[in-house]
Amino acid sequence: MISRSNKVNRMITLATGSAVALCMLTVSLNAEQRAKVENTAALQSDCDRMAGSVYDTDRNLSFAPVDIDNIDVQAVGVCRTAFEATGNPRFAYQLGRALNKAQEPDEAMAAYEAAVDGGYSAAKVNFGMLMGRIGDVQAEFRLYSEAATSGNVLAQYNLGVAYRDGLGTDADGQQALKWFEEAAVGGDDTAAFNIGAMYDDGKLIPEDNQTAIAWYDLAAQRGSTDAMINLGLMYENGEGIAANPERAAEMFRAAADKGDVFGAYKLAQLGEHGVTPQAPQQDEMAESVNTLVLKQGDVEPFGNKPKDI
Repeated sequence: MISRSNKVNRMITLATGSAVALCMLTVSLNAEQRAKVENTAALQSDCDRMAGSVYDTDRNLSFAPVDIDNIDVQAVGVCRTAFEATGNPRFAYQLGRALNKAQEPDEAMAAYEAAVDGGYSAAKVNFGMLMGRIGDVQAEFRLYSEAATSGNVLAQYNLGVAYRDGLGTDADGQQALKWFEEAAVGGDDTAAFNIGAMYDDGKLIPEDNQTAIAWYDLAAQRGSTDAMINLGLMYENGEGIAANPERAAEMFRAAADKGDVFGAYKLAQLGEHGVTPQAPQQDEMAESVNTLVLKQGDVEPFGNKPKDI
């Protein structure tokens, strides 16, 4: 079990990030104590720098977020020491991410659980995923719900998936749509794509091809290759919008440029029929699907705050 710190160290954690407070603290300390305080502060900064998540808005924003695949294995020792010295659940969460990268799932779960016990919202998403993997989908759903209502974008996306697929709860298209929209407003391109797919599919909510196109376009603008492909297919087939092979080719080329194999195949297929993508003018790019396009900021979340589930 990861050890907790004493009150003195927790007070030191609260002072981290404030140079004035740190200076006031160190005045009354001897050289050895001062060195220990400075070393603890350095470890905290190193843990934030080495293992901070883009989905964690409570992290130290002075450092760029690190994708879990790019976490240095040395972050395990750094974050473990930072947590043991401070008891700050943020470092337990980041330790969990580092342990995940190091292929230590049991230790990662213990670290995430310590962060959850400390009330750290971002950790609830990761801990929920692990609980789902061992079969406790009810706990997974509960943890996503708690984190989503606190504003975590990844939790909002995962909660949308849970409602869409009936994961730990009954399938509910309107709730899935709500939480995907919350995540999309927060900038998640996959959530925007999933909204388009739900309107395109028409199983959980009424089919609406024009609304699907609008959401696909927003997701494509944010870099979703899946949205580029589906938007290209709708242009190619004239589904929900006038057929436009050249525009379809543009979408397929955009996906192919990002490494999508199917996009490259469709681009070549259209090329065999003499259809080539035309680079749109700047003003045309701004209105890529005419008045159907949803731009960032056009969509508001349901109510001022997420509702409890």
